[in-house]
Parts: sequence; structure tokens; C-alpha cells
Amino acid sequence: MNSITNDTAVTGSPAAPAPHVTRTPLWRNPQYRAWFTADTASGVGLAMKGFAISLIAFSLTHSLPAAGWLATASVIAAQVADVFGGTLVDRHHRKRLIILNAVCGTVLWGVVFVLLATGLLTFPVFAVIIVTASTINGLFGGATNAMLRSIIPTADYPKAQSLNQGRDSVIGLAGSPLGGMLYAFGAWAPFAAASLMYAVAGVSAGMLRVDEHVRDAIGRNGERGNANATTDATVSARGSFVDDFVAGWRWTLRRRTLMAICTIAALLNFGINGIFAAVQLQMVGSGVDSVRIGFVSTAVGTGLLVGAVIAARVCDRMEVGTGLVVMSLVALATMVPMLVSHAYPVILVSSLLCGLPIPTINSLVMGFVFAKVPTDMQGRVDSFTNLLGMLPTMFCSAIAGSLLPTIGFRMTVTLFLLALAANVAIVLAMPTLRTIPSADRWDEAEL
Repeated sequence: MNSITNDTAVTGSPAAPAPHVTRTPLWRNPQYRAWFTADTASGVGLAMKGFAISLIAFSLTHSLPAAGWLATASVIAAQVADVFGGTLVDRHHRKRLIILNAVCGTVLWGVVFVLLATGLLTFPVFAVIIVTASTINGLFGGATNAMLRSIIPTADYPKAQSLNQGRDSVIGLAGSPLGGMLYAFGAWAPFAAASLMYAVAGVSAGMLRVDEHVRDAIGRNGERGNANATTDATVSARGSFVDDFVAGWRWTLRRRTLMAICTIAALLNFGINGIFAAVQLQMVGSGVDSVRIGFVSTAVGTGLLVGAVIAARVCDRMEVGTGLVVMSLVALATMVPMLVSHAYPVILVSSLLCGLPIPTINSLVMGFVFAKVPTDMQGRVDSFTNLLGMLPTMFCSAIAGSLLPTIGFRMTVTLFLLALAANVAIVLAMPTLRTIPSADRWDEAEL
């Protein structure tokens, strides 16, 4: 990354010193409240239908591999679409994309609800809808996070991220158990709830009043341009979709620290998500009831909620490198008990402990990247880093579903634990990662 030494270089404001401005608290910012409501509704909708997908797939096919591969296909579709979605997000009005994504979610999950309620749903139709919805979300879903940069100042992002982590923890606590209870009431119920939540997200996004033309003052490669230039002139100076797409990849791949962060994210995501995919599919295949399966996510959510409280207190002053080391060690240590036993209490305790450090490290790492990436590059960098960080994770459900019937739960978990062990070795061996400073010294660090 080209060195960015102050916030004015990131936001495109004039280089001259600006007078002190008292920032409005996040909750008093009506635009942030509307954004938060839209993002929360989408998250609840995701939790509602996400829990039921494997259960529906298994009920339609009675096959763990089929259930696992459907989950994998949806992740692959979302990640591939997200690669191009980041460029779309940077080239178009993000508010409109948020609303479009919400409308599509409302319609698609509404269709699943109707087909399930009438007994007309088949596995091929279900698979097509799942993959289609994942593709649409991959194309437009990144607009929500990218738009946050136009709503709050960079200095507020670590705090906003800790709030988001707490919100996500509450969704994790309530979402999956509620989804399990809804599923027990009727297989169609979680999808009806998801459709409703996406509708709420669309209405909330419609209340946003953000002037996104501020992004036009920034050049295509993240450099500040003439803030007084007209929108038409800026748009005409932009390259084609392909030019912007390539520019985003070039910018991202040239940042060594960012690439190292993507590597450890890939290993952490693969290890943790792989273990939880194995846990869920093992329970589904063993006939465990949906409510008990949902409480595994509740345990994770409890850990995340407690972790979010911790993050809110330490994210402003903890060094990012320290957080990375702690997260890597804790992730490995908390998952090891599942190697010894897959008893339900062991799974619950490990799930709870695993969630504790995640909000802090997410706030630190995402805040660091957010602060160092120019405003008009947020969509592309987010999509590209998501792809790199999630690439192995795309196959977690398929791997778990294929290995469980052949080598059993313990050996399947061992495979994913090896990824977590490799991550620990990399983090400890790379001073570039271990020396990323705290937020007040991010201007000294290179991305």
C-alpha cells in the first residue's frame, strides 16, 4: 500500500489542517441508525434461513454429502460473485444496491416459504434458489459495509465494529435457536421470517440520506483528485469495469501485510468453520433435534457477546499484532477438546470459548484495513480479501460431509485442527504481523 500518513489522505478532504470538530456519537447519527437497522435485519434474515438450509437439504435427499455440497455450492457462488461485486459496489450507488439485494432476498426466500408450505419444494428447485440467492448476495451484499465509510469518520470505526460484533453475537445467540424452534413449528417458518427481515432491511436502507458523490473526488486508484471537479468529469475519467476490476486486484496484491492477513484469515476460517460444519452435519446425521443443534450457535454467540464487551474496552489501545497472536493460540486451544470427545457438553463449551477472542481481533484487523484503504476502493478490496480469506472455507461443508461417513468425526476434526496449528506457526514466524501497532499508531504502519 502507498503510505497513508493521515486521515485526510484517506478521505479525500483538503490537506490543510482542519479545525477541531466534535464528533456526533454513533447512536445520535440518524444515518448510522438507519444503516445499523438495515444491516441488522439482513443479519437476522441470514441467521433464520442459514440454519435451516442443511436440514431442508438432508430432509429432501437423506444424504449428508448432498447437504454438505449444497452448502459448499452456495458459498462458492457467493464468493465468486463477490469478486465482481466489489467493483460493482465501487462504481454504483451503494444505497440502491442495498435495496436491490433486500428485494431479491424478500422474493427468493418468500418463494421457498410458499413451496415448502404447499409441499411442492424439490431438491433441484431448492438448490437453484439457494445458489441464485447466494450469487445475488455476493454481487450486492458488500454495499452495506462499503457504505459505512460514507456515514461515519474513520476514528469511529473500531467502536462501530465492536458494536457490530455485539449485534452479531446477539443474532448468534437468538438466531439459530429461534430458527430451530421455527423449523420445529414448520419447515417453512424460518424462510418466511427471512423474507420478512429482508423486507425490513430494504425499507431501512430507503431511509438513508447519504451523498455518495463524495467518492467521486477520489481517483480510481485511491488517490485524491480535485475535490471541486464535477461528477460528470470524474465519471468520464473512470475506466471501464475491467480497468477498475484489474486496478483493485493490482492494488490489493501489492500490499504485503494485507496478503499476510489474508493468509492467516484463510487458515483460521478453514479450521474453525470446518470443525463447526463437521459438528452440525454429525448432529444432523445422528438425528439430533433442531433445537439442540441450534444451541451450538447459541454457545458461539454467547462467547461472541462476551468477547464484544471485551473488544469495546480494549480495541482502541490493544496492538493488532498482539491480538493476532492471542486469537491464533486461543482458537487452537479451544478446539482441541473436540478431538478427544464429541459429546454435546464438550461441543457447547468449546463453541463458547472459541467465540471469546473473535470480536477483538475482528475489530482490530478490520479497523486497521478500513483505515488504510481509500474510500473508493472499499468495495473492491473488501471483496478481494474476502475471496482470499474464504477460499479454502468454501469447501468446508463438502469436505466435512464427505469425510464423516468414511473416516469419522475425530479424524475429520483433526484435519481442520492442522490448519489452525499451521496458522499459529505462521503468525509466530512473521514479525510483519506481530508488530502491527494499536489504532493510535496506524499511520506509522504499512498495509
